[in-house]
Amino acid sequence: MKLQILYEDPALLFINKPAGLVVQQRMFEPDEPFLHELVQRHTSPAFLMQRLDRGTSGVIFFSKLSDMNVRLTRQFERKRIRKTYLALCDGELGEKQTVDAPIARIGAIKFGVRDEGKRAVTHVEPLAYSKDGSLLRIVLETGRTHQIRVHLAAIGHPLAGDWLYGEKNEARPMLHAAELEMMHPLTGQPLRVAAPVPEDFREAAGRRGIRHFERTDRPASDAANSLTELE
Repeated sequence: MKLQILYEDPALLFINKPAGLVVQQRMFEPDEPFLHELVQRHTSPAFLMQRLDRGTSGVIFFSKLSDMNVRLTRQFERKRIRKTYLALCDGELGEKQTVDAPIARIGAIKFGVRDEGKRAVTHVEPLAYSKDGSLLRIVLETGRTHQIRVHLAAIGHPLAGDWLYGEKNEARPMLHAAELEMMHPLTGQPLRVAAPVPEDFREAAGRRGIRHFERTDRPASDAANSLTELE
């Protein structure tokens, strides 16, 4: 399996995770390929600093230096790492809004909005929409499990293809981790890394009458680094 490196330096490694690839090894499928193992073949040690669902594509990053992990964790805790997603949801959603609703586990693999849950805040900005679907830019203020999926379902616009919270009308939930912005833990300089919109996402949007992605496509990284492939 080939993986795309979006940005790499002595401290950090950013990967464009393909949809369908799990991030960590699963106990009940020990022989299934997983992202962390593939990355460790390229560079070791590699410390996973965030997680994405199996069906989600896009930016995910690793620390290559153990003494950087505390600094990166502090950035997460102080909300200095900004994660921006693209989502394709069912139905027409035309108004910008913030969903502030607590999330709790409600089953073995499912979560939902519950008063007793942990605080969760999702900022939703429509970029384009039709009667059949909407293209959204989403910024997370908190990072709960399944947060985007749960919040979109709660407002009546589940992710296209989300079999758990909506309908299985696509091959996967149409969620893409489009961009990550942070302060570099070594240099203290701003760093922005972005992943291109995958073809299956574009095709799913096209089937819903959404074909313009000009506002979402940006260069892969502010740092000079050519795209490479990792096998």
